[in-house]
Amino acid sequence: MPFCKVLPIRSPRGLSGKLAYIVNAGHRNHVDKDISDPTFYKTSNAAAFLAATVATVRDMNARRRRGRKVKNHADEIILRLPDLSNPTSEEREAFLKCLITDCCPDSPAVGVWHIDKVTGSADLHLIVANYLDSVPPKTRRNASFNPIAVARAASDRITDLLNERRQQQGIAPIVTMREVRKARLKERGLKALAEQLAPMWPFAKAELSEKIVQLGHEVTRHNPARDTISVRLDGGERAHRYSIDRLLKDASLGVNLAAQAVPKADADLPPSGLGHMEFP
Repeated sequence: MPFCKVLPIRSPRGLSGKLAYIVNAGHRNHVDKDISDPTFYKTSNAAAFLAATVATVRDMNARRRRGRKVKNHADEIILRLPDLSNPTSEEREAFLKCLITDCCPDSPAVGVWHIDKVTGSADLHLIVANYLDSVPPKTRRNASFNPIAVARAASDRITDLLNERRQQQGIAPIVTMREVRKARLKERGLKALAEQLAPMWPFAKAELSEKIVQLGHEVTRHNPARDTISVRLDGGERAHRYSIDRLLKDASLGVNLAAQAVPKADADLPPSGLGHMEFP
């Protein structure tokens, strides 16, 4: 299953160390890994990326008269493909372009793949400067979306497209996160949460927590203002966050659409718009 997370890089020293780490084939963590050549987007090399990012963040903070100073110099987006994925160079490039297109089309970035020689898994490390390449530069920030949600959605979208192509070629698919969740629920004899709520429908939105508890699950957090509810399913170790409106909609339909099989997608990869991507 593609697993994606976003880590902030808060200092020039941390950024320098991270840039050196992701390309260091001699590091003890990389003994069983092949390190790809770095891909540079809107920058020429790692040194130029570091210098421009540090200088730009300092300049933005110097010009800022109100509000918070910029804390993050960059973000590291890590995409991990599961064992036995064995992505081809073409597939790795498609993942990289899709993430850049969806997450940071206007920001300099450096991407490196770590391919496991033993398990067939692969990790993409994409370091993205925390500013938009504009005049004047602006902080790469948007209160209307969660960066990690965008990154995970992008990885799932490209996984769907690549799996359709793999199916046509008779190659084992890359397992998606939603398929893994569905399989784990099945192993424990549980249906998806919306399917469990469906027989109780209709009920008021305010009663959602109560209904979930009646099913034997634990509500760890309920935030109607942000349309989210976190639930630890019976026997589960970790809580999963749901959109309240989506959960209620799926329950009213009697099916959890998010847990269904991969939807039909066009066979062609989405246009990347990255004709200006620079390669070393």
